[in-house]
Amino acid sequence: MMSNLTSRAGELKSQGAAEASRDPNSKVTAEDAEQLITEESKKAGVAAFQFDPNASPEDKAAQARSHVPPGFHHDKKPKGVGLATDIDDGTPDQYDLPPPSKEGAIPASPPADGTSNMPNGHINHEEHERYIQKTGWAPRFGQGSITEEEAGASVLDHATLLETKLDEKFFGDWYHNAAVIIFACLSSWVVALLGGGLGWIFIIMAICATYYRTSIRRVRRNFRDDVTREMAKSRLETDTESLEWINSFLVKFWPIYAPVLCDTIINSVDQVLSTSTPAFLDSMRMKVFTLGSKPPRMDHVKTYPKAEDDTVLMDWKFSFTPNDTMDLTARQLKNKINPKVVLEIRLGKGVISHGMDIIVEDFAFSGLMRVKVKLQIPFPHIEKVEICFLGKPDIDYVCKPLGGDTLGFDINFIPGLEGFIKEQIHGNLGPIMYDPNVFPIEIAKMLAGNPVDQAIGVLAITIHGAQGLKNSDKLAGTPDPYAVVSLNSREPLGKTKTIKENANPRWNDTMHLIITSLKDSLTLQVYDWNEYRKDKELGTATFPLDQLESITEHENLQLEVMANGKNRGIVQADVRFFPVLEGTKTEDGTVGPAPESNTGIARLTVEQAKDLDGTKSLIGQLNPYAILILNGKEMHTTRKLKRTNNPIWDNGSKEFLVTDRKAARLGWVIKDDRDLGADPILGTYQIKLDDMLQLMDKGQEWYNLAGAKTGRAKMMLQWKPVALKGGLGGSGGYITPIGVMRFHFISARDLRNVETMGKSDPYARVLLSGVEKGKTVAFQNNLNPEWDEIIYVPIHSPREKLTVEVMDQETTGKDRTLGLLEIPTADYVHQADNGEYEVHDEKRQLAQPLRTSGKGSPKGTLNYTVSFYPTLNIVDPEEEEAEKAKEEEAALKPSVNGTPGSTKGRSRSSTVNGSAIAPSSNEKDRELGRIDTSLAKQLSKNEKEQEEVQGDGPKAPPKLRLSIEELIKYESGLLIFKIIEGTFAKSDVRLEVLIDDYVFPAYNTSKARSRHTVFGETGDAFIRELDVSRVTLRLNEKQDKKGEGDHDEHTIAKLHGNTMDVLQRCLHKPTELVLKGAEGTISRITVNMKYIPIKMDLDPSESINNMGTLRVDILDAADLPAADRNGFSDPYCKFNLNGKEIYKTKTQKKTLHPAWNEYFECPVKSRTAAKFKVSVMDWDMGEKDDLLGEAAINLNLLEPFKPQEIVLTLDGKSGVLRLKMLFKPDYVTRSRQGSSTFSGTFAAPGKIVGAPVKGVGMVGGGVVKGASFLRHGFKRNKDSRDVSNGNVEPPEEMTINGDSAMSTPQRATPMIDRSPSTPKRTTSFGAASAMSAAGGAPGKPEAGTAMFMVQSASGYPASSKIQVHVKQISPKGTKEVHKTKAIKSSSGEIEWEHEMFKVICSPDTQFQVMVEDDKLLGGHKLGEALFFIDDSPAGSEKTVKVGEGSVVIKTTFMPAEDGFPDSPKSRRSFLSKRSRDVTPS
Repeated sequence: MMSNLTSRAGELKSQGAAEASRDPNSKVTAEDAEQLITEESKKAGVAAFQFDPNASPEDKAAQARSHVPPGFHHDKKPKGVGLATDIDDGTPDQYDLPPPSKEGAIPASPPADGTSNMPNGHINHEEHERYIQKTGWAPRFGQGSITEEEAGASVLDHATLLETKLDEKFFGDWYHNAAVIIFACLSSWVVALLGGGLGWIFIIMAICATYYRTSIRRVRRNFRDDVTREMAKSRLETDTESLEWINSFLVKFWPIYAPVLCDTIINSVDQVLSTSTPAFLDSMRMKVFTLGSKPPRMDHVKTYPKAEDDTVLMDWKFSFTPNDTMDLTARQLKNKINPKVVLEIRLGKGVISHGMDIIVEDFAFSGLMRVKVKLQIPFPHIEKVEICFLGKPDIDYVCKPLGGDTLGFDINFIPGLEGFIKEQIHGNLGPIMYDPNVFPIEIAKMLAGNPVDQAIGVLAITIHGAQGLKNSDKLAGTPDPYAVVSLNSREPLGKTKTIKENANPRWNDTMHLIITSLKDSLTLQVYDWNEYRKDKELGTATFPLDQLESITEHENLQLEVMANGKNRGIVQADVRFFPVLEGTKTEDGTVGPAPESNTGIARLTVEQAKDLDGTKSLIGQLNPYAILILNGKEMHTTRKLKRTNNPIWDNGSKEFLVTDRKAARLGWVIKDDRDLGADPILGTYQIKLDDMLQLMDKGQEWYNLAGAKTGRAKMMLQWKPVALKGGLGGSGGYITPIGVMRFHFISARDLRNVETMGKSDPYARVLLSGVEKGKTVAFQNNLNPEWDEIIYVPIHSPREKLTVEVMDQETTGKDRTLGLLEIPTADYVHQADNGEYEVHDEKRQLAQPLRTSGKGSPKGTLNYTVSFYPTLNIVDPEEEEAEKAKEEEAALKPSVNGTPGSTKGRSRSSTVNGSAIAPSSNEKDRELGRIDTSLAKQLSKNEKEQEEVQGDGPKAPPKLRLSIEELIKYESGLLIFKIIEGTFAKSDVRLEVLIDDYVFPAYNTSKARSRHTVFGETGDAFIRELDVSRVTLRLNEKQDKKGEGDHDEHTIAKLHGNTMDVLQRCLHKPTELVLKGAEGTISRITVNMKYIPIKMDLDPSESINNMGTLRVDILDAADLPAADRNGFSDPYCKFNLNGKEIYKTKTQKKTLHPAWNEYFECPVKSRTAAKFKVSVMDWDMGEKDDLLGEAAINLNLLEPFKPQEIVLTLDGKSGVLRLKMLFKPDYVTRSRQGSSTFSGTFAAPGKIVGAPVKGVGMVGGGVVKGASFLRHGFKRNKDSRDVSNGNVEPPEEMTINGDSAMSTPQRATPMIDRSPSTPKRTTSFGAASAMSAAGGAPGKPEAGTAMFMVQSASGYPASSKIQVHVKQISPKGTKEVHKTKAIKSSSGEIEWEHEMFKVICSPDTQFQVMVEDDKLLGGHKLGEALFFIDDSPAGSEKTVKVGEGSVVIKTTFMPAEDGFPDSPKSRRSFLSKRSRDVTPS
């Protein structure tokens, strides 16, 4: 009352000052009135500003902004919530709360005098008045005060004396009636025998008649009940039943329950109104709400007995007509209260506001309602109740928006308005509860309790990051992703931080959820953050929680992000489940108390507050809200209610995780909400969690607020112990692979053409859970590409999903799919009984059709092979140290007296309710890439009374312990690198890791937004040959998606060196590496590396000895055929590699014995697959050049690093060509165009990297042309073909210098880029056409005996007499070693029986097979071809194509026991690997 008077006085004072300033006779100036109004407004808590009238609008706006309190303009808040826990983050407490105490708790016991505030259930006078003011009357028995006469007398039953004295069991049955007859006869006989008179007979008759009357009444009553019951059953579906019994019950129950119901409605509606008040109103609240003293009436009910067994179906006719007084008694009329609702809206602000009442009264409601009750077996046995109206109900009311009770005007009197309002009511209620729509009431869920009551454990989710996130909107650009955690995609329960412009974000955030059932699914929804528009959902990843029943910890999950059935990337996460501890079950079935635990989950609730100090408000009424505090940190804020000093909050509960129950402090602060000013504190309280649990056991829930004159709050706390164990940081999302899958993409046929002009540019790629792990180069304008490429993909589990997809490369826009197929990993990954994974090295060629999105008709075929090679399960030093520390900690841990209860017996079929354990609003994001391990340490420190129960997981393979020396002896393995942090010369760069000859990076980091970035990222790459492998670190401003490699202009720095050296320095320890840019800039990166060997024998075709640089010296030719009329030719040589011309010599004029003495170099990707051919042509002016002869060159015969001179017999009329060849193994990278040419030097992952050969001129793709060796003896017509020298520059290479590999410094000697230094130069091989004179000829190959057997010939004319000549080709010339018999066959099929001969030669000797038609006057040559023997003792048959036909020859080779004196003592295969002490020059 005093506060209202004060408020009114301030308002009048302000109005009086304003009026006085406008009065010209008054002494009050405008400045005085302005000052007074400002002071009064500030007292009322309203912001008031004073401006200089001459100031500019900008100055006034700046002054207003300076007075806006901090945090008034809220940033865009996420929907999700994070972690709330009692971990100390090092920041000071946010509130100055009183010391923890339980002195403020109000005793729950009755007063000492024994009197009660509510004797016999009646409320006190204060509460009685409040109920009358708001709801019309207080809860009571009956219809109010009545007299004895008004009460009336009760109606008595009309029963006979016998009926009241004799039990029903003694009359009514047939034998009872027979007994009466027998009794009458016997008694009459006795009377006659004793000489009795007629009077005795009448007495006997009276007794029997009375008994008969009583008996026949019971028979009639039973008959009536049976007939009535049977008739009622038949009328159930047609007739209705009266419900007068329930109406009679409501007449007595309504006076008790109606005030309580109305009060509950007022409190609930006030909370909604206070949060939904428009800006132009000060407040809205429900002032009065009463439903009247006349209860609702149930007129009748109709039942459907033929409904389903689990369904009860009824139609209820009801009416609520409080103003119908025809059926009321005089007593009810005397105490009648009409229904009424008063809504007060207050216009203005603070003291300058006025309340206006909107009244709705005399309302009535009636209709026919269908009720459907769904039953269930578990408690509470009713699953839900569905309600709907059969037809529109009748509604009547009186609405007075203006004038109040006295002058109020019913708006229904306005023509047309009543019907319009009713149509609006029916239009809104129709979709909710008008048939066929139903309004469900979930009874089972309502009675299930809150999540803490039903919790079975805590779920810890650590979201490490994501890979390959794709935005369905092509124009959206790179996403700004964040992830939201929920259960079954319901309300958000947690949210990660947002990473800007990164499709491969690293979040490293941990969240906790309270789990009530493991039948749900955990959903991770990934969104693209937008500053102004609504955030866009990229996709959802799902993890079924039922997997936690067998294995409670799932680390490094790779969850696919799906959207509209398409893969949008993967999310890397750890999921751990910590079960609730339960009491043990005794033999009699009772469950004991749960074991005491220092860790668990708690739920703190502030339900309501009373008698808050209204003097802190100028108007006497507060806008209160409560803040829940955990260890001094804010964790939850309730709704802000309007104009009430007795608030009731419906959202005052908060669950949180407790890691140290004994030290946890709980508190609450109640504040008054002010629009612009600081919110004053109305009261605070703080108590220890343990103390509050003790008070809850005593029933003490109310606490007096500290720092306030009056006020108390009702607080409740629930607690469940949880077995929180182990660290929660995880391994950063990286899983150590169990092996690698080897994909050999051979070719594709008849691919889909998606180009409008031209053909598709196909390449093949491998996707692991939707993320690209490797791809081939693209073949331009080709529907039948021949890739012949091998890609290795690390595999982490047999359950992983692999997809092979053929794409069409696009210059602009996204690449388009040409088809895909799924690879079931489980078909290739098998585990032995001892836990080891088995090698699958069958390499069976598969040809499978390609389908678009895996569906539709196939188009195109992919030819490939798949193999699997497992890793060795070696001991990781870091894991070994962690296990050792764990054992030491276990040794120091005290013994446990109590054993936690088992969770196996708990039902998992309860209703699912998820609840977040959210973080405080002021929690700062952790540093990018850092994993917060404080929670894990706190859990390990505080949990003293629990045992960790280990489940029986899958059998792990045995671990091997290898030293560093033993480890690096394995040539093939996985290089695992953890990129810790980096300091760069500029920001917005990516670090790429490239291995060997792979075109595309093995790993790309996220973009470094600052010059110093902490990554914490882990990747891996497959190493084929460790001793010759090379690694490249490259900083790019733009991601290399086309495989441009070093030619990319966005590369700002790079560093490459031998993998072996890098590994020895970075193995199991962080090491800083230095990258230098072209402009002398320096960047530093800190990495830590591991090496895991793989059980495999590398295929010779993948060895570095199978690829490299080929140098060809074209020396001379002899005995060329004459192609011109002058008897000479103008010869030149043309070389083709895999169908593409790579070099052409100069033309020698008018000679049959030309000497070119030229050389060239070209990279060769694979010697085994190379098709190398030389053609000798005759140059003609103005005409097409003639072919003089050609020959195929077998590169398999070349010994690495050893020059070898060969003589080729041309397949023309005559002629031989002499070449000298040198093969230098080195890594070679395919060009991104996908043609047959290659580019040197490092490229990226998937293939092999080599150093470029830098020379004087380029002819073809990467071919180095040399100068002529001899300057004299030849005339040159075109000087432009000459070059200054034939020197070849070696590659510029970064090396690693420094200490021994076995040392363990924290900072190793950095790798320095020496590219600016002057490169070394080497002279060309020789200046003469031969090397034998200088003694530089290579050693001769091992000699032996070759056995030939000419078996058959076919495909020649039937009239020919076929004879086969075999000639041996040597540097001295051609020598015929055998000639078969001449045989003529009419069928053209010729066979020889004993055409066998021996030749002493080396295994690489060339032979020439010539087929001749033997005639009497000279033979006719049908064709000739080169032939090589099979250098194995077993031998084999070979079909040699000679001319139009073919000859079948079987050869074997037996090496001699002693070779030539100058031959090597041991011979190895041409594709064998070099010894490890040899490195390429």
